[in-house]
Amino acid sequence: MARIILASASPRRSELLRQIGLTFSIQPADVDETPIPGESPAVYVERLARAKAEAVAAGAPEALVLGSDTSVVMDEVILGKPVSRDDAVATLQRLSGQVHQVMTAIALVGAGQCRSLVVTTDVRFRT
Repeated sequence: MARIILASASPRRSELLRQIGLTFSIQPADVDETPIPGESPAVYVERLARAKAEAVAAGAPEALVLGSDTSVVMDEVILGKPVSRDDAVATLQRLSGQVHQVMTAIALVGAGQCRSLVVTTDVRFRT
C-alpha cells in the first residue's frame, strides 16, 4: 500500500483520518491562499485543496497525498479567518440568525493523477 501524506497541519483533519483507521504522515503545504478576483468560493476551495496536495506530491511522487481546504461563505462571499477578537465577534454577529455555507474541498494526488471534489453544507445559525 502506498504511503499516505496529509498536506495539512489541521488537528481536526488528522483526527478524522485516525478515526477511520488510516496511518499517515503530516506535511503541511505552503501555498498562497489569496482568492483570485472573480473566483467563486467553490472554485477557490477546490483550487487550494488541489494546490496543497500537488505541492506536497511533487516531493513524494510515490505517495498518496491528501489536501483539503474549508471556507465559510455567506452571500457568495468567503469569510476569512478572523484576525482579532473583534473581527471574530463581528463575524459571529453577521452569521447570527442567518444561513451560510461551509464549503470543503478534498484532493487526492497519486500515480500522477489528481481527483478532487467540493461538498457544501448549509448551516443555520441561531440568533
